[in-house]
Amino acid sequence: MLEKRSAGDNIEAHCTKCKLALDHVVVAVDGDTIVKVKCKTCGSTHKFKNPADVKKPRTVKKKEDAVKAAETLWETCLSEARGKERTYDMGGKYRIGDVVLHNTFGKGVVRKLYINKCDVLFKDKERLMASSN
Repeated sequence: MLEKRSAGDNIEAHCTKCKLALDHVVVAVDGDTIVKVKCKTCGSTHKFKNPADVKKPRTVKKKEDAVKAAETLWETCLSEARGKERTYDMGGKYRIGDVVLHNTFGKGVVRKLYINKCDVLFKDKERLMASSN
């Protein structure tokens, strides 16, 4: 048999501010339905959410997957590169497809050109680099 709740009773509910299932005090009841609760931890008053009904947060793609995708793209771009291979210089002029040797990031391929900048794809990720284009 379900226990009838009234204002002032303690209940476990999902706190919308703390984002956890915590102890709350029932503030308002409409018939047999709990309408509002007050969190004993943070003091916020909000609608009642049953902790069993709250969805778990989605998992974010692992960083390893993103690194593998960037590495695969880098290998493809490197094999298709048709430009000169040269050491990176901030004052250098580059074309799309040029292979750049950077002393910190390693070998990269120029993918996009902007005014005084270019996007260079390195093994780990794409970086915006200075140039004199």
